[in-house]
Amino acid sequence: MSEKRTNAEWLEALSADRESAWAALRDQVVRGLLSYLRSSRPVDVDEHAFPALVDDATQETLLTVRAKLGTFRGESRLTTWVYRIAVNALLTEIRRRRWERRSSVDPSGSPPEWPLEDQAPNPELEAQQREAWRLIKSLIEQELTAHQRGILLAHVFHQKPLDLVAADLGISRDAVYKAIHDARRNLRAALLVKGITLEATLAIFEGKIGPGSGI
Repeated sequence: MSEKRTNAEWLEALSADRESAWAALRDQVVRGLLSYLRSSRPVDVDEHAFPALVDDATQETLLTVRAKLGTFRGESRLTTWVYRIAVNALLTEIRRRRWERRSSVDPSGSPPEWPLEDQAPNPELEAQQREAWRLIKSLIEQELTAHQRGILLAHVFHQKPLDLVAADLGISRDAVYKAIHDARRNLRAALLVKGITLEATLAIFEGKIGPGSGI
């Protein structure tokens, strides 16, 4: 994204809400994102989808720039700052569309039989992991409500974004957070009954179950 205006000129025009400045910025965002898509060629994104993707990401970018314009400190060109926002918005939109093509939250679902990919041979560690996983799996199935289980499986094991989990269920993002918090609390309590801590159990997996050991 290139533009002959200085940062001060951009800030003055955008802060004054001049339609011509916002239109010029929008045009630059669109050109920059189309160029990014054509050079990066994201997996499973058809070129025919580029215009719609760019349009949605551009709208989100301009909303973000309007909201955060006052935080711009001039440490780079303003157009460079906007471009970073635009690429993040585009990647978020791509992830969202991928997930929207997948199934919704399934309250009747079950945890995977084995959640880890093949690892370097270590029979003793693998035996510990499999024993720990059998326990965790049974507790997920027995101690959590269907609501908690569906959300936990979707977000932790399938790494579905929280906003899409919320949209599937017609609830707020905060309600999804609460369900995950309650699920962790129930699992922790069930493990303590058996004389085991959740942290010790997860440590066996070295953070490999879910994003950031999010159980």
